[in-house]
Amino acid sequence: MPQSAYVGIDVACAKQKRLPLAACVRVANRLETLPLRGWLTKPPLGGGNLLAMQEDFQEKFAENTVAYLREAEMKFSVKIRRVAIDAPSDPRGLDREQRRCELALGEAKINCFHTPSRTEFEEIRRRVEKHIGEGGAESHIPYANKLWMLVGFALFKRLRQEWECLEVFPQATVRAMDAAELHKSSAKGYEKQLSAAARDTGIAFTRLASELKLAAFGARHDRLDAYLCAWVASLEEHEREAFGFPPEDAIWVPRQSVLQRGRADLPFGSHPA
Repeated sequence: MPQSAYVGIDVACAKQKRLPLAACVRVANRLETLPLRGWLTKPPLGGGNLLAMQEDFQEKFAENTVAYLREAEMKFSVKIRRVAIDAPSDPRGLDREQRRCELALGEAKINCFHTPSRTEFEEIRRRVEKHIGEGGAESHIPYANKLWMLVGFALFKRLRQEWECLEVFPQATVRAMDAAELHKSSAKGYEKQLSAAARDTGIAFTRLASELKLAAFGARHDRLDAYLCAWVASLEEHEREAFGFPPEDAIWVPRQSVLQRGRADLPFGSHPA
């Protein structure tokens, strides 16, 4: 029987950027990555913000992601059980000013981009088209911090047809791990988050740092985010907790009891061997 695998996706749509995607398996009490980056088959490429607005691109991107994951199952002799995606799963409903999971993040002092409604996205589309029609540069496109969400919606819609999918937010995960003081883009912030991830997923710090180089595409913090997503995907429901209201309006993080249980198995001040 194929070994169970868990996938994490850090949604990105920048031009010519490979989708940061990690797949992991459990070996004893450790979470180990599959060396996807060293494989000839590659995840799909982003097309930039303008393409991210187009439904045909969104659908093709999502379909190519499914095809990539199905090939990975065959290549590595695994069966994907669950996928965790760092993106809003759906637009905000018209009956609410904000998604309940995002409200819960705000109450916990965790910042995030608020997800627009479908109606608001139509207005965003009109403003982007006006900007481009008036000769505005794509590099200065309005609402660039929202358009990637459209790709995320498409991924959720398509991947849900194949696997159980969870919405996750790595910043909330590192907060649960008590490793969010410094931003992941800084050297010290990245090392702090990597150290916490190694501790809580049962793998040596140096080994995880090395494996992530072959685990996923993207900058080092993209690869770490994809890994953290895969880790949450690997947790059963009783091992995680949600901001918001499951199942439709929830962002999942590791349950504190799971984190404390893993740390109790380690000598004080050590990294897992």
